[in-house]
Amino acid sequence: MKPLALDGQQGEDGWASGDPKPGSRRPTFQGLFNGAVCVAFVLLIFACAGLFCRVTQMERELYELHRAYTPLSADGAKAAGTPTDSSPDGPAHLPQQNNNNRQQVHNVRKRDAEGPTEAPRKRRHKKDKGDRKGKKKCPKNCKGKKGDAGPPGERGPPGPAGNFTSTFAHFKSSGGRAELETDTLNNWILADWANEEGFPVASSGEITVEKPGIYFIYSQIVFYEKHHLLSYQVCVDGSPFLTCNESVENATSDVTGRYKTCYVAGLAPLQAGAKIEVRLPENMFALLFHDTTYLGLIKVADLPSA
Repeated sequence: MKPLALDGQQGEDGWASGDPKPGSRRPTFQGLFNGAVCVAFVLLIFACAGLFCRVTQMERELYELHRAYTPLSADGAKAAGTPTDSSPDGPAHLPQQNNNNRQQVHNVRKRDAEGPTEAPRKRRHKKDKGDRKGKKKCPKNCKGKKGDAGPPGERGPPGPAGNFTSTFAHFKSSGGRAELETDTLNNWILADWANEEGFPVASSGEITVEKPGIYFIYSQIVFYEKHHLLSYQVCVDGSPFLTCNESVENATSDVTGRYKTCYVAGLAPLQAGAKIEVRLPENMFALLFHDTTYLGLIKVADLPSA
């Protein structure tokens, strides 16, 4: 390994390390400039070549587009002046293409001068505004006057009969004007026009209901009393269901009695075997006639299903 020589000293070969050796050349500004110019010239050549290629490509595209829009003649061939199907190949074809363009422009001008071959379209004549004067525009939701009602339609057929069967009973009393000795009215007689079955009457005065349902129960008693308060009850299975209370006015000890009518009615759900009876205080006078004292039951509906 050779020792390095300091500036101003000679090495083994007799020259200092900082001085140029004989025969060596340093790069100068002129050399750098010449190299840059050469590089720029090469790039310019490449750019010109690319531009030329692009212009040639655009020329070919323009030719294809022009050929696509060229009209055909009546026999299916292209019109006169149309360039051939072969694509231009080089600058030798440019004069021929210019001639074709001029011929095509001439054909278009000649066709325009001859006029359109299609039949002219018919113009729509607008209606005179004078015809519409005095007529109001109808909005979207306008309606005319309502017409007369038509005749009624035919009556439809009757619907199917239901399964509900009504049953009823009317009991009248007998005995005339009498004093009641028991607390239950027991002199009931079933009316001739009422149902004969379904409401048997016991000797005690209880009426049994054999068909379940919702019944309308009504009752009336005409009293002949001088007591201040008159009352009686219609009981279902021993429990009071309807109660009638009436008061006698201006009853004095020297008056034998006064007439007073007491009427009650209501709806009751009755099961099969229910007992109906009329209870009232003992030792009371009443008018036991068919049109003054009576009891009735009418089935109006079936019991609702559980």
